Amino acid sequence: MSVAASFAQALRKQLSKHAFLLGALGLLSFAVLWEGISRSGWINPIMLPAPSVVARSATELIANGELIRHVLNSLWRAFLGFVIGSVLGLLMGIAMARLPKLHSLLNPLVQIFRAIPSLAFVPLAIFWFGIGEISKIVLIAFGVFFPVWVNTYLGTRDTNPLLSRAAESLGAHGWRMLVFLVLPAALPFIIAGVRIALGNALVLLVASELTGAQFGVGYLIQLSQQIFRVDHMFVGLITLGLLGFLFDYTFVCGLRKFLPWYGAENNHATGTH
Repeated sequence: MSVAASFAQALRKQLSKHAFLLGALGLLSFAVLWEGISRSGWINPIMLPAPSVVARSATELIANGELIRHVLNSLWRAFLGFVIGSVLGLLMGIAMARLPKLHSLLNPLVQIFRAIPSLAFVPLAIFWFGIGEISKIVLIAFGVFFPVWVNTYLGTRDTNPLLSRAAESLGAHGWRMLVFLVLPAALPFIIAGVRIALGNALVLLVASELTGAQFGVGYLIQLSQQIFRVDHMFVGLITLGLLGFLFDYTFVCGLRKFLPWYGAENNHATGTH
């Protein structure tokens, strides 16, 4: 490795370390400010418990196993709904982009349903499927389907025609064209849709658990509101935020492991890995 390359690698590591430290400093500053406001007497500490109080409540909920049980139930629902919605969105997006007649047949119907907020289907899902697990999984899958579908459709439809003609001249047709050209070209769009769908899955998860559940992070928040435990409500909210962050972070790390080129331009621009 040349001296210049070694210097550039060391510089990137330093910048990455500084970015982490700045992020940690931002979180610490927010916590200190929150603690100060809560203890200043300006606001009722019952209505806005200090981070130290929330941390103590979280420790208690973890120790008695209650928080773990809620998180595991929520993760299972979110996982099933996310997988079902993503697979259906991926298949529908590819099919409608590659089959013009199917697109003409289904596009008006899909666009109408896409315009309806997913939360509006919560009462209908409960009426149809009850307050059990099926209604929650269906709602999450419904909310996940549309961002994956629209991004897959656009990425598949907008494949560079020059690449398509070049592949055809080399003998690529049918499924070979789809697997080796269309899907790799559409992959950035699909990844963007999946990342949006991850956030939608959490939103629909909480909405479904607020309307009827025995376990789950959304249920914990609702129950805490009923018994005036605002500290437990904050535990649930922070848990959701951490889950969303971990989902996205894990997804991006997995992409960078299996698709090393993903985010390469941004990494070079910021000097991070």
